[in-house]
Amino acid sequence: MINLPLVLDIATGLIFVYLILSLLASELQELLSTVLQWRAKHLQKSIESLLSGGSEADSTDSQDDMQKAKQLVQELYNDPLINTLNHEAVGRVAKNFRKVSKKFAQEKIACKSSAASYIPSETFASTLLQALKLPDLIEKVQKGSGESKANLSIVLASYKELKTAIQTPESESYKKIKQIYGDIDDELKKTINSLPDNVPNSVLTSLSVLAKRSQIKAKEIDEELNQFRQEVETWFDRSMERASGVYKRNAKGIAILIGLTIAALTNTDTFHIVSRLSRDTAVRTALTQNAVQQPNFNDPDVRNRFYQDLDGVSLPIGWANDNLNQQYELKHPAQWDNSKIWLLRIFQFFRMILGWIVSGIAISMGAPFWFDLLNKFINVRNTGPKPETYTKDRPPYK
Repeated sequence: MINLPLVLDIATGLIFVYLILSLLASELQELLSTVLQWRAKHLQKSIESLLSGGSEADSTDSQDDMQKAKQLVQELYNDPLINTLNHEAVGRVAKNFRKVSKKFAQEKIACKSSAASYIPSETFASTLLQALKLPDLIEKVQKGSGESKANLSIVLASYKELKTAIQTPESESYKKIKQIYGDIDDELKKTINSLPDNVPNSVLTSLSVLAKRSQIKAKEIDEELNQFRQEVETWFDRSMERASGVYKRNAKGIAILIGLTIAALTNTDTFHIVSRLSRDTAVRTALTQNAVQQPNFNDPDVRNRFYQDLDGVSLPIGWANDNLNQQYELKHPAQWDNSKIWLLRIFQFFRMILGWIVSGIAISMGAPFWFDLLNKFINVRNTGPKPETYTKDRPPYK
């Protein structure tokens, strides 16, 4: 017959070990993420992919768009609106660790020591439109001739040929530009000459699609620009949602690697832990009693009592001789010859490796998961008979 209280105590002790090691893994991953600027790097790569149209660097056009996208992102990151979002980790340890990591890093973030790890969509939209000088061009369109019914789609369609068009007044492109902007004065020429040269074709293509959507929702070109800015914000938000999903998957992979590393370094063998907790009453009692107190584990007094309770108790983790002897313990060694003992040792070794893998995956699931699960097990463990409920319609029995 199954001893349910014993099973609950073993599960509670095992989950508590996972919880403690998950807290360590979470702190380590957060430290690495902050110091090595993983979020900032991933954000910059995602924006580069967004502006390059998500094209791979296989063809010449794709390589050219990717290179221009990187240059455009560099310009966006230098803008004060985005540059002020940078919050670099401070402290001597963090700075020295970052200096060492840069010596082995293959790429740097925008040639800076750090970069923004989050950019609001409205900031990105305003910065991108300002970098492309679109508000200035729209302002020139508004000052153009009344017969011109230009819109954002027309402005974007002629964007690439503006610089060459104003140099050749006899060309058809010049006449087209004149129809859009009216008289081409020195101020307009100055604005056109200040347009960036590193704009990928994919950016203009994507913005043209967004401009057509804005044209449907707005009547005047000034209203169209505001609607267009909102479309760019939505475009950025949706792209960042996909990028966030990719980052979470990558972070999960890193969490598994950290969990496996911690499990190996601490010799956290799940199978051995279960075996010890099922046989060693002292260890089981110490872990389960402190697991019940885990909501206050951040309290220094609780931690000190926890360490005092565990003082002299051989925990089922670590590389101490007592733990290794119990981990590789042979039952009835007199019944085994040398060849069978070696086979058993090999089996125990691979079982330990498998126990590390199970523990590493469990640790990677995160402290919140084990915290919630531990609370559920504690509630089940401490649950008694459900009390009777009394109401006016159902008075208590006398």
